Amino acid sequence: MASSLPEAGGVRLAAGALSHSLQPGRMAAGHRVQVLCDGGAAYPAMLEAIASARLWIDLETYIFRDDATGRRFVHALAEKARAGVAVRCVIDGAGSHGLDPAVWEPMVEAGVELEVFHPVGPWRAHWGWSVRDHRKLLLVDGRIAFTGGFNIGDEYAPREEPWRGGGWRDVGVRVEGPVVAELQALFDSTFRHVAPAARQLPRRAPAPQADGEARVQALAAGRRRDRKQIQNHYLYAVHTAKRSVLIQSAYFIPNRSWRRALVAAAGRGCDVRVMVPLHSDVPGIRWASQYTWTRLLRGGVRILEFLPTMLHAKTVLVDDEWAAIGSYNLDQRSLSYNLEVALAIVDRAVCAALRERFEADARESQEVARDLWEKRGTFQRLKEKLVYFFRLWL
Repeated sequence: MASSLPEAGGVRLAAGALSHSLQPGRMAAGHRVQVLCDGGAAYPAMLEAIASARLWIDLETYIFRDDATGRRFVHALAEKARAGVAVRCVIDGAGSHGLDPAVWEPMVEAGVELEVFHPVGPWRAHWGWSVRDHRKLLLVDGRIAFTGGFNIGDEYAPREEPWRGGGWRDVGVRVEGPVVAELQALFDSTFRHVAPAARQLPRRAPAPQADGEARVQALAAGRRRDRKQIQNHYLYAVHTAKRSVLIQSAYFIPNRSWRRALVAAAGRGCDVRVMVPLHSDVPGIRWASQYTWTRLLRGGVRILEFLPTMLHAKTVLVDDEWAAIGSYNLDQRSLSYNLEVALAIVDRAVCAALRERFEADARESQEVARDLWEKRGTFQRLKEKLVYFFRLWL
């Protein structure tokens, strides 16, 4: 694919220049990428990949529910472990806090190596509170990887399912190609952290190129290093935008750098639209987010509130040429504390799919009118400011 990124400072950026400007590795070619919208597409694809495993399966997730969806994954992973496939699973101690250990018994009895990242409670080994593993990764045989916003739970499943899923809107991605090896290295690092004494799998060969044209790079926020890698990469893309910046963000509490970048893009004449959920699953998030809206609206950024259900997606699309999909929220926790992962992608089909998805969701959203927003009451403004102050704890 002969794609390019937009101009910056009068210089035309070739595909891959964006990533090269921020870290040594360039965006690698030779990937096949499939965008997966909602649990109705993501979960069957993930379960099919698990069923195809011959050597190993690695799953890392923030939330793993004890519900119909969770039990489907428990059964699928246990079945492969019994068949001799090496299965490792990392769940977050806070995201899956309160889950009955009996849920895991079929997997553990089948031979799955299950570990908890920073269990909640100082009496437990490797416990922690502030730093959370917010990544969502599924890796199969070093060939296939999945990432995005999906946790494992019924809230993401279609409402048409017999158990009546929540129908949450989310976006994930299935990828084959060299970047799978980078994602595998991320998982291996996390697993060594949570289980230093566990048996480590043999060194794996790099994932081969797939017969696709997509250029992809893995971006990560770790426990100590590269805390701002994802934000810097995203902001560079926004700063180079010439036509459009489309964002879907479940928890949108942009810092000053983000606010400046979005307003600057709108000032250059770009179509800058940010879509957030009207109904959030986290109390207070909407108020903290609203504290930042005045500056954005005055600067020409359009804010859309998605109406039908929870919007859990975390995507960025710049000029219909560069896209990012991952677990990274545009909030302070993702920037400062959480383990996160995202894929930067240059591919026409992926960008077209994200554009189509955004416009479809926009038709089910309401736009925040600046003139009405400016008239909101004093109590509302005080509430926004107060909750914004506590944004790190949301």
